[in-house]
Amino acid sequence: MERRLIAGTPYRKLLTVPRPVAEGVKARLEARDIPVVLETPFSGLPEAALGTYMGDVNLFVPEALLGEAEAALEEEIP
Repeated sequence: MERRLIAGTPYRKLLTVPRPVAEGVKARLEARDIPVVLETPFSGLPEAALGTYMGDVNLFVPEALLGEAEAALEEEIP
């Protein structure tokens, strides 16, 4: 599982999905006070900041909240 250190906090990759799906997942998790960082293949380029890239992106959540994030996603599966 991929890991990133973001602002001194360890983050783990939760999943990789197309950008439109990622934005929905991000909104649901942030509504539960779980921070989410999206990573596109174009990090640092305008496509990443503007959200114009619609391909696959990685969602990272704080390592300490990974289990909670996974549980939140499982609750929403019909």
